[in-house]
Amino acid sequence: MNSGGKNITGGCETDDNGTGVSKAASCGLSAWRVLSGSPYYKQVTSYEDDIGAAKRRSLFKFTNFKFYSKQGRQQDGIFKMSLSPDGSHLAAVHFSGKLTIWAIPSLKQQGEWEQNDQPGYDDVKPEWRLSLEKRKKIKDKASFYPLIDINWWSESAVILARCSGALTVSSVKTLKNLLGKSCEWFESSPQVTSAHDGGFLCLECEVKLAPKRLRLESRPGDEDGGEDDSDSDDESSTKAQYFGYIKQGLYFVTEMEQFAPPRKRPRTIIKNYRLVNLRSTTPEELYQRKIDNEEYGEALSLAKAYDLDSDLVYQRQWRKSAVSIASIQDYLSKINKRSWVLHECLERVPENVDAAKELLQYGLKGTDLEALIAIGKGEDGGRFILPGDVDIDGLLYEEFLTPEEEAESRKEREAMKYQELLLSVDFSKLTLEQKELCRSRLKLLTYLDRLATYEEILGGPHAAEQRYDAEFFKKFRNQNIILSARTYARESNVRALEILFTYHGSDLLPHRLAILSNFPETTSPHEYSFLLPEACDW
Repeated sequence: MNSGGKNITGGCETDDNGTGVSKAASCGLSAWRVLSGSPYYKQVTSYEDDIGAAKRRSLFKFTNFKFYSKQGRQQDGIFKMSLSPDGSHLAAVHFSGKLTIWAIPSLKQQGEWEQNDQPGYDDVKPEWRLSLEKRKKIKDKASFYPLIDINWWSESAVILARCSGALTVSSVKTLKNLLGKSCEWFESSPQVTSAHDGGFLCLECEVKLAPKRLRLESRPGDEDGGEDDSDSDDESSTKAQYFGYIKQGLYFVTEMEQFAPPRKRPRTIIKNYRLVNLRSTTPEELYQRKIDNEEYGEALSLAKAYDLDSDLVYQRQWRKSAVSIASIQDYLSKINKRSWVLHECLERVPENVDAAKELLQYGLKGTDLEALIAIGKGEDGGRFILPGDVDIDGLLYEEFLTPEEEAESRKEREAMKYQELLLSVDFSKLTLEQKELCRSRLKLLTYLDRLATYEEILGGPHAAEQRYDAEFFKKFRNQNIILSARTYARESNVRALEILFTYHGSDLLPHRLAILSNFPETTSPHEYSFLLPEACDW
């Protein structure tokens, strides 16, 4: 590894216990300078190395013996190194699983963690605990503890990959996992790159055995190298094992091919390589990505953990679902933003009449007197407020009333409370938000009135369930009522025109003759004679 014109190498640790040997040299870490002539490389030594070497040479002149390392001690060494982005630090992974951090170019040790001191070194994949096929790996899980690769996330954090597939972004000071409480899991022994532009790449390899061939396709004398079926009969397997031992003995004595053990058929191994990109993101970006991927449960968990706006989740679910009583309860009722809810109640037209009525009534609840007062006091916070926030004090003698009397008393108290609230509102000094709320309420009442009229035109609530047309109602509820009456007259729809005159007489009766004049000449006047004004004998 090259750093500042010097080549840094890592190898096995030294056995020399002489005084003055630097920590880097004893761990097998050394720096070399390139020369223009032979021997082309020269080791860069520190003051500690020079003093230690001089003392050892002086000691050898008098004692003429050599120090040896302790017998039976397994020699450690460095097999993986990574230089930080600014070139000021070097991370090294040792054969023993130890992790060390060194300053560059002084090669002074900045941190050292034995394998057992590293947080989360013994974590095991959650699926291994549940899968029967992974029990052998769990039994030998110590082989999955060591680090297999290392790289840098930033000057203060390193990317650690273990043989188990665990991947963490850890602080160089404490090795605390910066990704959270749990690590990211990949296939065994992943390889990682250094971070670039807020992300890094991870290469993993998934190893699988090819499916076993059918028994009929196997060649005679071949034996499947896979595991025996766990549900095979114990007695037959014992007999087969017994005769197998006999055949092995006969083959050992006679070396006849007929007693030769069956050949094990080789299994095909399939390797799938995946290159995964892990990127740094803010909670807001991750939250939006979860919503876009329709992972609503995880998105709500993020919103709760980072205090984000959960309305975005329910807004997406509401927009992607058909309007129904269930969707109003499940999604729209959980949205807090008043302006957004009222906009949906006013602009969206459901596909069935019951949902249309429920949606308009739900919007009407949020424009009640309590919401108007809360907005005037500045206590709403932009929330969609439903009735019930104002408490009504109970009477002391209420327990002595009959259920009928209690219900009647409650109605009277609610009416009295409503009148008190109404008197507390000065309609001449409404704020802009209060006026907008009143406009929305007036529009909702108009739409409900038009819906009731449309139901009567269709033949009543029962017939409206079958004949309701969402596109027509969307046009009808916003249309000038005189224009609607003229249209029905031109269509000779006497029944619809009669209903309009009945329910909207204040708007239509002043224009009765002009509207009736739109009946076609082919329509008999006897069909709509009851709609014509009559002279009264006073």
